[in-house]
This record gives sequence, structure tokens and C-alpha cells, in this order.
Amino acid sequence: MNVFRIRLLLDLVAVVLVIACLAYWWLDNLSHELFGTALFVLVIVHNVFNRRWYGGVTKRRMDASRIFNLVTIFCLAIGMMVMLVTSLLVSRDLFPFTALSGAFAVREIHMFAGYWVLLIIAIHLGTRWTVVVNTIQSTLRLASPSPSRTIVVRATALAIAIWGVNSSFEMAFGTKLMLTYSLDMWDFSENTVGFFIGYASIVGLYAAITHCALGLLGSPIRGSREDDQPRGRAP
Repeated sequence: MNVFRIRLLLDLVAVVLVIACLAYWWLDNLSHELFGTALFVLVIVHNVFNRRWYGGVTKRRMDASRIFNLVTIFCLAIGMMVMLVTSLLVSRDLFPFTALSGAFAVREIHMFAGYWVLLIIAIHLGTRWTVVVNTIQSTLRLASPSPSRTIVVRATALAIAIWGVNSSFEMAFGTKLMLTYSLDMWDFSENTVGFFIGYASIVGLYAAITHCALGLLGSPIRGSREDDQPRGRAP
């Protein structure tokens, strides 16, 4: 397994950690903070791997797809910074010396930022979908695309997207993104796995929407040699 495949695996773990952190009422506070700390360690690792890409941003020819990708990365960086700062201000177990007393509003901002980060990660995944698919095909040593496999992949993506639409309503995802309170509370005693599947399908939904939208606009972020070879310089 080369470095680029390891990076994709670590990125997948990071997405899982974001979803796990949203399951706050399933975890105790210490576990939540441990998962959050592990997430930020992976974010640091991700940026270390991509240091060359950041240095070459201004040297690349800009088109609509790359501009969209840059905006997405910028928004993701802001979301992550908000999560980091607010996590330190509300920490009770790992970093109590940085916490503010009675910081209820900060807790709300931290929670809302978490949902936005998940959405932006999904969009970012959509911009890099071709890279991910090419890497998976290379890892599994699949031959050139076949019509039957293409049908299966597209049918699977459609099923995930449909499930993501249902999960978006079931989990009031849109309401949570609008910084409003939602009275829904997932019953982890009844179905823990469903929580993770639901949010994973939401990630798949918005990744698919982003990928298809860029394709319809004629501006997909393709797996070009400078960006997306297995040495992978694009975050």
C-alpha cells in the first residue's frame, strides 16, 4: 500500500470520527473529546501530506473546478478552526485549563460547526470523486471500466443518495445546519448502527450532488497528472 492509499484511508477514518463525534449522546464526554483530538491529529497529518500542494496553488492554471475546490477547502479550514477553538473553550476532561465556565453559547457553536464540517467534507469528497474511484480501481487491480460495473456503481450511488435524502429528513440535518434547535433525538438504545449509516449516506448524497453538478457544468475536477496521481498532491 503506497502513501497515497494510506492517506485516503486516514481521510476515511477522519470522516468516521466526525460522525462519531456527532453521536455525543451515545458517548461519554471523555470519549467524545478523545475522538475529537484524534480527528485534529489526522487533520494535521492531512495538511502535512499536502504541503506541496498548498505551495503550488498560485502556480496552477485556475478554472471553475479548481476555484470551487479552493473555496471548499477554505470553508473547511474555517469550520475546522471554529471546531478547534470552541472545543478548547468547552473541554471538561482533556483540556479543562482552557475551558470557559458557563460557555453554553460556545457549546452550541461547536455543535453547529460539526454539522457544517460534515457537509463541507462531503462536498470536498465530491470534488475529488474521480481521484477516489481511480485509486480504488487501482488498489483492487480492476481492468478498464466495463458497462456492467458502471451500471452497478451508478445504481449503488443512486441508492446511497436516496437513502441520504431520507436520512436528511429523518435526522433534521437541514434544521441543524440553519443553527436552529431540533427536538429530534436519536434513540441509540434502539438503533446505534442506523445513526452512522444515516450520516454516511448523507455524506454520500452531497458528494454525489457535487460530483454530478460539476460534471453537468462541464467542470469536473479530473484526475490530472499534476493533481491526482497516486502520489496525490491535492487535498
